[in-house]
Amino acid sequence: MPLERFSMSMSLLERLSSGLSGSEMDKILTEMEKALSAGLSNPKTAALMGAYIHVIRERQNTVIHRDILLNIAATWIIRGDENPAAINPDIHQQKLETFEALSKGGAHDFFYSLGIEPLMPLFNISAQEFQTLWEYNTTEVRKLHEALRQLSSHRKAGLREQQTPSASK
Repeated sequence: MPLERFSMSMSLLERLSSGLSGSEMDKILTEMEKALSAGLSNPKTAALMGAYIHVIRERQNTVIHRDILLNIAATWIIRGDENPAAINPDIHQQKLETFEALSKGGAHDFFYSLGIEPLMPLFNISAQEFQTLWEYNTTEVRKLHEALRQLSSHRKAGLREQQTPSASK
């Protein structure tokens, strides 16, 4: 496997164990930085930081992360029109869309048929168990995005309160 693909594969496998995709982690870290810039002396800001840490810890128990698994497949499977030594973002996105459609309703069989070695331990569970985890993760990812939206909204509301002198009275 070419170095660029190997590097991306290793990064995705690491993210799989953390339970957060790169974009999810970036969103959390960005919001944590914004909360920090508001100052930890404010109890609301400190509570926000605690909430973000809780979100990260909760996600570490994730067994299957749909988006990361799809990205691993898109990295390992090389199309005929693709340069194996480089990852083309447009082709990668096309593969993600195709793989997402192919995995609907039969994620276990789809991933098993790809034969991606690092994912093979996942197939010690039944197709039904895999599908249950797949659907559970899809719901959990939606909940994560909603929680991040709410935390961001809460942080922004706290900033508005700090900027309004009458809010402290």
